[in-house]
Amino acid sequence: MNVFDILLISWVFSFLVIAVSWVIFSRFSIPAIDKRMAEAGAPKSCPIDIMGLRVFTIANAISLPVGNPLNHRHDPFIDVDTVRKYVTPTEKRLGLILSLSIYTFLTLTIVASFYIPDK
Repeated sequence: MNVFDILLISWVFSFLVIAVSWVIFSRFSIPAIDKRMAEAGAPKSCPIDIMGLRVFTIANAISLPVGNPLNHRHDPFIDVDTVRKYVTPTEKRLGLILSLSIYTFLTLTIVASFYIPDK
C-alpha cells in the first residue's frame, strides 16, 4: 500500500462523511433553523441557493469562528450573527462535521493530485 492508496481511501471516506452529513444537515437542521428564524420575524438565513452553496454557507456560519477568511461578518450571502442566534448546539456540531469534512476532502484532493501514479 503506497501513499496514493492511503490518500484515496481517506478521500473516499471523507466523501462519504460529506454525503451523510450533508443530507442530515440539509434535511433536518436547515428547515429547523429557518422555522425558528421565521417565527422570530427574522429574514431567511441565506436566501441564495446556488447548487448547494446555501447548505455549505450556513454550516460555515454556525460552526467556524467568526473573523477568519472562511467565516467573516460581512459575508454577502448570509448574516452570520443573526443565524447564530437560532442554532442549537447539536446543529452547530453537525455543521462543524460538514465543514471539516468538506475542507478535508478538498485538501486530500489537492495533495493526492501530486501522488497520482504514472502509467
